[in-house]
Amino acid sequence: MTRLGKLAHLLDRTLNPLRSIEIFGMFGPGNLGDEAMLVAAHKHLPRYRCSSYRTYFERPVLKAVLRQRPLSDLLVGGGTLIHGGNAGWLDYVEMMSQRRSKVSFLGTGMAFLPEQIEDPSPAFERWARIFERSDEIHLRGPHSAALAQRMCGRGEVFGDFAFLLHTPEMINSNHASRENVVGINVGECLGDQAEFERQIVRLIRHVTARAFIVFHAVVESDVPVINRVIAQSGAPSSAYRVETHYFDPIAFMARVRNYRAFLGLKMHAAGLALICGVPSLVIAYLPKVRDFLEPLGNADDLILELPLSLDHTIARVETLLSRPERFIRLGEIEATAVRQRATIRRIFYTN
Repeated sequence: MTRLGKLAHLLDRTLNPLRSIEIFGMFGPGNLGDEAMLVAAHKHLPRYRCSSYRTYFERPVLKAVLRQRPLSDLLVGGGTLIHGGNAGWLDYVEMMSQRRSKVSFLGTGMAFLPEQIEDPSPAFERWARIFERSDEIHLRGPHSAALAQRMCGRGEVFGDFAFLLHTPEMINSNHASRENVVGINVGECLGDQAEFERQIVRLIRHVTARAFIVFHAVVESDVPVINRVIAQSGAPSSAYRVETHYFDPIAFMARVRNYRAFLGLKMHAAGLALICGVPSLVIAYLPKVRDFLEPLGNADDLILELPLSLDHTIARVETLLSRPERFIRLGEIEATAVRQRATIRRIFYTN
């Protein structure tokens, strides 16, 4: 967003009397998972009341301006926002909670180190106090909900906010009519990156004998990893293409909806493919992946654990291609989205 655009957004947020719901998430830098939450929120909330949060917290003057006009509702819903780090998100949510905004947690996740939980860190305790002031604690999955229960005695599973992007019109239920295309997303695995890339290179060589590959970057840092594994695999240019999708989850889903299968490192790459009915495997590079998938049942069937083993990975991919029905969760996703919409209506459409 340009400086002029940021100024217009700030003026609209502070001066427009209709704005009463602030949607909080890490929007703007270009991460498809975060943007998916924002798109889903605008689709299901009264849009004329909504203002989406931008990273104002590091600017003292802007922070002071926002402090003077807290919106009546703050929806904390995008990404894994509740954690023990120092990204500034805690400061902003705490400020709005103290200013008597109604803080609702919908679909976000939690990530604390074990030592931050056992000997509660300052961030852990501050988040717990915000929870205590909130009446609406509906989190991504069972891990996050259980941790909320420990922090304040309340918390339930909502499911990831991106499930609200599910629509029957997006689904190709005739698997035989799908393109012989496998979508792949890879990036920084936050572990042994060199070994991870070696295993992906071997997997690419196997898959190119079976299907055309489309590599999807969903954050900018995916691109150099994708370029490296392609180069090391020796795949001919006729065997693949590369696409980038940083901001528009609907466009991404429209691109992948007819794929034969999808394999992704980034949770919302394979997750969005799963939401539009594509048989998918998700590489569990962080615990949040399991938190995302467990509300859908049989999460182990959808997960590849790190470190990857070539034989095991190829066997799982072969099962993905030969028994796609095992890797689809449309009924569970639709039922979750129905419950999510009911919760949103209760919180934001009733007085």
